[in-house]
Amino acid sequence: MAQPFDAELEELVSKFSRELADQIRALILRRLGIERAPASRPAPRSTPARSAPVSTPTPARTKRAPNRAPATVRAPVSERRHAARPTSEERAAAIERIARIIANGSGLSVGEIERQSGFTRSAVGSALKTLKDQGRIFMGGTKRFARYATTQAAAEQASLEARRGAAA
Repeated sequence: MAQPFDAELEELVSKFSRELADQIRALILRRLGIERAPASRPAPRSTPARSAPVSTPTPARTKRAPNRAPATVRAPVSERRHAARPTSEERAAAIERIARIIANGSGLSVGEIERQSGFTRSAVGSALKTLKDQGRIFMGGTKRFARYATTQAAAEQASLEARRGAAA
């Protein structure tokens, strides 16, 4: 009698660990801003039946501020959840692309780098941190006046100009 129970328990633990690993991988990829479509769709999960449907009150709709940009379109959750992990070559290529963008600019903000590269803000931030740690780029200023350049003097100068432009 113990054999069928052990086999079923082992199967459940294995399934749970695979699902947990997939969820952790998806979370890391979202955090890095690197998302790719899955190679194949996983089998749909079965959900346990409920005795009675639970109704939750719907929150009141809020109006979007008129000067706020529209939300970006993201892949469906099912595709993001099972995205493949980027290879080290893909990450290195993204870092090099951002390094070239900064080298061709004269003190760029994170938003400008994001628009020129096409990467998400978190992917750009991750690449900027790597490049700063390697000593290949420098940051001048803080918060919304932070600018990135290949020299510390250029980054500081761009930050000062951004501050002056905001004050005018």
